[in-house]
Amino acid sequence: MATARTDADDVEKEPQIEVKVTDHRSASALDDSNEAAETDGAPEAAADDVEALKVEVAKLDARRQDVLNRLTRAQADFANYRRRTADEAQEIARFANQALAFELLSVMDALERAFGSIPHELRLLTWIDGIALIQAQLRRVLETAGVTAIECRPGDPIDVKVHEVVMTEGDDATAVVAEMQRGYRMHDRVIRPALVTAGPKPPADESADADAESDDQPPLDSNETV
Repeated sequence: MATARTDADDVEKEPQIEVKVTDHRSASALDDSNEAAETDGAPEAAADDVEALKVEVAKLDARRQDVLNRLTRAQADFANYRRRTADEAQEIARFANQALAFELLSVMDALERAFGSIPHELRLLTWIDGIALIQAQLRRVLETAGVTAIECRPGDPIDVKVHEVVMTEGDDATAVVAEMQRGYRMHDRVIRPALVTAGPKPPADESADADAESDDQPPLDSNETV
């Protein structure tokens, strides 16, 4: 009997093992919720990045267009500058001798006045022919430089671009009555206007008679002045 009690007591004294059951379903559900939250936030962050990139691209494109416009304007300004400087250089080359030509015109005027005061019987002298040749050479030099006389006839309408009225006859001074000093132009520029006397325009028949009278005059000798 004593032995039976001892065995019973030993059985009662054995420690009890606790079995702990873990519910993995709750932990898995928690992980799934966290992943879902992270997945939901990712598209929003990506959308924000795309919008920021679009804004930055728009800024860069606007800056590129501005630089391109500035470069185009600079190229156009430079092309205009080159064309303008080329035109100015050509203009300077064409009229480089204008001051000298203007001074030579006073010599031409003096020769013309001198020949106009020589009596007709003295024009056959040899030394007169020599001076006439010098005048012709001077005229050719001026023509080579582009200097030509302005045609001015009585009856021509007054043109302020080529005529300078120094005297008037009558109230209706709209036509050339007489040329007092010859005018000249260099290429297409008037360097000295013709000094004229202005008056009323003559009738058509008088103008025709004047033209016929000038045509009937014999041609001047090549050595004489006009």
